[in-house]
Amino acid sequence: MKTNSHDQAQQFRKLIKRAALAYSGAIGIVALALAISIGHGAGWKPALAGMPLYVTIFVAITYQLVKELRALKRKAPEDEV
Repeated sequence: MKTNSHDQAQQFRKLIKRAALAYSGAIGIVALALAISIGHGAGWKPALAGMPLYVTIFVAITYQLVKELRALKRKAPEDEV
C-alpha cells in the first residue's frame, strides 16, 4: 500500500515539475518577444500582436496539466481496491 502512495506522490511531483517547466518556457516566449520588440525601439505595444498565441499556449499547458491531474486522481482509487 505504501509503495502505491509513494509512487503516486512521485508521479504527482514529476507532473508538477513538467508543468513548471512548460509554464517557464511559455513565459520565456513572451519575454523574448517583448525583448526583441523593445530592442528594436518599438516598445511593448507591437508585442501585443502575439497575444492570441501567448494565450493559446498558456491555455494548452493548463488544459494538459488538468487532464493529467484528473487521470492521476482517477487512477488512484483503482489501485487501492
